[in-house]
Amino acid sequence: MTRMKSAYFMVAALVLAGPLFAQQSAIDDAAVVSLSDWRYDDLYTNGVSAKDLIDRDVYGQTGDEIGDVEDILIGSDGQVHSIVAEVGGFWDIGDTHVSIPLNKVDMSNGRIIVPITEDTVGDYGFWNDEAVQTGAVESDIVEGVDDEPIPRAWRASELIGDYARLRNGDGYDDYGYVSDLILRDNKVAAVVVQPRAGYGPGYRAYPYYGYSSGWDAGSSNYDMPYTEDDIRDTEPLDYNRFDNSVQQ
Repeated sequence: MTRMKSAYFMVAALVLAGPLFAQQSAIDDAAVVSLSDWRYDDLYTNGVSAKDLIDRDVYGQTGDEIGDVEDILIGSDGQVHSIVAEVGGFWDIGDTHVSIPLNKVDMSNGRIIVPITEDTVGDYGFWNDEAVQTGAVESDIVEGVDDEPIPRAWRASELIGDYARLRNGDGYDDYGYVSDLILRDNKVAAVVVQPRAGYGPGYRAYPYYGYSSGWDAGSSNYDMPYTEDDIRDTEPLDYNRFDNSVQQ
């Protein structure tokens, strides 16, 4: 399994990673959510931690464990497209990576249950997935309407781990790093930041802007449209208050 996993990520890095294109303009100030109006209530009620999903066991509909979650595939608009899982180590086909549309994933009973069997695993091939084929190509962009380029699909792991930075005049200052994404209504709703020393203990969650903020999937920095004064009174995120959780 280790060899298969290493090969997958080497190829995925070539296809999915790398700088997208020249840095886009920062998000329009009028579209920025005021943190004075930003509340975590909806996140706690309907949100799911991406970090809580990655590496979790995946079960078939008979209740048997068939693999684990490797990543989450997200469209350029922040829409969660599918979970990427490694399954089938005990099947005749051996380990294989699949992309399972989110609307076919059942998490209602605290487990990740998917409609994949040894006979149907070929229907969920990762490299045959439309989002991979149309959202991540060698040129790093795909042609959209009227030949306008659109950003590619990306993996949750491409944003988790990026440095989070705050506005400071014409530049940015380091604030911490992106430790998690909160998914809500099948979209990325928030970016969770672990602030560096000096900003107080605990995690903070901020509205997700993604490509519209100038970030791209090949960048090591996630620049937020906020200043140090803006985030000063942001409350810590309490993971214990999330209604949705997935069991190991």
